[in-house]
Amino acid sequence: PRQHGAMEYSEAPVDLDVVRRYRLARLREQMQVADAAGLLLFDQINTRYATDATNMQVWCSHYETRCVFVSLDGPVVLFDYANHPHMAEDLPGVDECRAIPSFYFFAAGTHSVTKARIFADQIDELMRVHGGGNRRLAVDRLSYIPTDALREKGLVMADGEAVAEKARAIKSNEELVLMSASMAVCEEGCRVMEEALVPGITENGLWAKLHETNIR
Repeated sequence: PRQHGAMEYSEAPVDLDVVRRYRLARLREQMQVADAAGLLLFDQINTRYATDATNMQVWCSHYETRCVFVSLDGPVVLFDYANHPHMAEDLPGVDECRAIPSFYFFAAGTHSVTKARIFADQIDELMRVHGGGNRRLAVDRLSYIPTDALREKGLVMADGEAVAEKARAIKSNEELVLMSASMAVCEEGCRVMEEALVPGITENGLWAKLHETNIR
């Protein structure tokens, strides 16, 4: 349906829980291939793929302040930048929410090493309880201080970015429907921009039309 010349959606075109479960299963398939008992994702594109939980994606892309731990045979734990469990409420792939002990310099200052070790303690415990003796932890991206803290625990680091990229390389039927819906919105945004492109409009004003359509 259209309203005021723009596409309006009130419901997703597919059951999103089906997509969420599919994506988590794909990650675990690739974890098996990589022989990893745990997967630690800091890239916000990857955390979204794993859980569909979002929270200040741009801000959290600047700092290592939000991540997801996926165990091969155990829970999925969302480490958010603060205690906000409602952000993941009713998501089928999130078993537990925790506030991350922020170890990046902007938050921790000179206490970065101490905070990183507290975080490593929690990941180590999850790996010991749910890893079945496997100490391989796949990580997509992480700076050297928390990486050192994890290795101090005896964890063996593997390439988590490869796990995530290989997982999402194969789309489900439902994902194809969602991709088509996204392309339709993009095309509508371009059409709205063309209509608004008149002498005197600023570049920011023109881009605002695209953002307005995307958000709506």
